[in-house]
Amino acid sequence: MEAEKEGESEVLAPAEAFLKSKKGLPKLTSQIADKLSAMFKKSLTKSLGVDPHNIEGLFAEIQEDLHKSMRDWWDIHDLLLYYSIRLLDSGGQPQFHEVASIVVPAVTGIISVFKLSEPLAVHGEVVLYKDGVQANDPYKSYLTNEQVIRHNLLAIQSEVSQKGTEEMPNLAFVGTFLDQQDACPEETPDQKDERLHSIITEILPERTQQCVISNSGSLQQVIFKLNTRTPSDEDYQTAGRLKAALMSRSQVKPRNLPLKWCGFEVALRKMMEKLGRQVLSLQECEFIGYKLGFDPPSLKACLNYLRELHILSFYDVLPNVVFASCQVILDKITELVTYSLELKKRDRVSTGVDRKFHQQGILSLDILQSEACSKHYSSKYFVPEDLPKVLKSLFIVTDVGPGEYLMPCVLEVNDILPSPPVPKGNVRSSFVLHFSKKSPMLGIYCCTISYLLTAAGWKLLTRDGEVVQVARNSITFELPQNLPGKLTFLDPLSSYLEVAVDLQSVAAQHSAALYKEIRDTFVEAMKSAMQTLHYEVRTPELSFLCPEQSSRCSAFPHLATLNTTHSLLTCSRSPHCVAHPLTPDQKMWLPTPAEGKFVILRDRFHSIEVCLCLVLCWYLALPA
Repeated sequence: MEAEKEGESEVLAPAEAFLKSKKGLPKLTSQIADKLSAMFKKSLTKSLGVDPHNIEGLFAEIQEDLHKSMRDWWDIHDLLLYYSIRLLDSGGQPQFHEVASIVVPAVTGIISVFKLSEPLAVHGEVVLYKDGVQANDPYKSYLTNEQVIRHNLLAIQSEVSQKGTEEMPNLAFVGTFLDQQDACPEETPDQKDERLHSIITEILPERTQQCVISNSGSLQQVIFKLNTRTPSDEDYQTAGRLKAALMSRSQVKPRNLPLKWCGFEVALRKMMEKLGRQVLSLQECEFIGYKLGFDPPSLKACLNYLRELHILSFYDVLPNVVFASCQVILDKITELVTYSLELKKRDRVSTGVDRKFHQQGILSLDILQSEACSKHYSSKYFVPEDLPKVLKSLFIVTDVGPGEYLMPCVLEVNDILPSPPVPKGNVRSSFVLHFSKKSPMLGIYCCTISYLLTAAGWKLLTRDGEVVQVARNSITFELPQNLPGKLTFLDPLSSYLEVAVDLQSVAAQHSAALYKEIRDTFVEAMKSAMQTLHYEVRTPELSFLCPEQSSRCSAFPHLATLNTTHSLLTCSRSPHCVAHPLTPDQKMWLPTPAEGKFVILRDRFHSIEVCLCLVLCWYLALPA
């Protein structure tokens, strides 16, 4: 019954909004208004008495009264103020954080969820449920709640830098397991609030801090504390306050548009409901538009507008397919992430293609065609071979062989990275690209890998037909120009990105040109990744790892800063470390005066923080 009420409310929303807004609608009489309202209610109760494969008959079911009641108004382009809220769930696993902002770029709201029963900086246990059943063996996330929170704040600041504060994204914090808060005496809920306040004021300028939805009206107490397993009346009240805050803040700048654009979107959604699929062909959309009186230019404008609002999704690589929403592609990614996690279960026997996907993140058509990954497919409109085309266009996967695709976001972290000695006569040199605290970094590693393999044409290093090293934090390529040696790309889990080259002595004469090519290719790849992730595009900062190896310095790798003449390296963490001169091979990474200056790292290195659960919610305004 509740579901029916929600469905009725959703369908009636555009009609009610229309009836309440009488500006510019002189022909709107009470009689017509009653007919319009009755028409929307009738669409909920009419039985489906036609062949579901007969699109013309289907459309007649939902269009007859609509066309009859509104035909007179459409000719004079009356305007409708129509308001809608859409929520998309990206999933709470770290794999989703790498790709969510690619699939749905217009983030207008983020709800960051974490347990009150554990510290914010803990590497939480990741458990994925499929149809209510645990789908994987629990494992430690390579991200902490605190890192994801920092990433969310940086992503919001990045969007504000591009679009201004007029339609600023919102951020809310939900702490669950309220009944187990005593299990974390080292960080009470009040201390978590204090920590969040510190992070918010550190990252966001004062004018941007209003994006945070507070439980108390101030940034001193921002967490909405809930017991979601056995909720009490107080928990429901807290959830209600959060819902009300999200609804009130979701008001965006109204946009005027022809009334029939609303009718087209409503008709499209009802058609998909009756067909039982979230994918339509372009011809079906054109048929609906034709029946609603669209000419080709206005239909194209309407489709592009709905795509801009992410009500619909369509891609150049599939020109004849229209998806109901971005959730279709998110669902397909969810299937693949779930499948990869199911392979990690101890009792699962892996075949050849499964083992490749599990160990190397290499996806095959056999997996895409399996029953476990069959959601949303349609034999006529959207088949397994189509999914890689979409994911490749988004830099989520990339070709690595016939019918094989590398999917970096599902790669596992290699806790013990091999560090073999440098062979005699070889040179190992590395540099670091970093964004300090000014830009989000999550997802850049994965998108950069896809760019290098696709646009740059690089190849993974293989031995006996098997890739040598491919992990969430390290991947090895062949050197460009077919030179002997290898190139390793390391991501210490979104703190910084390191590029290391092992060059054989016979290639030394090419090293200056090679270093420049590698450096410039990585900078372009990372800029492309930022654009793909819808971050503000910045030039990464060039630096090196601290060369100090003593008790005065930290035991784990961290960044150094360059002096003004680019001749000395100084530890960015400890003022007591000795400055070291750049080595000749390090100097070759630096641009020449003719190339201009790179931004040089000046900020203090900040350590990684992490995540447990994140729910991204996008509430999008249809012509509002």
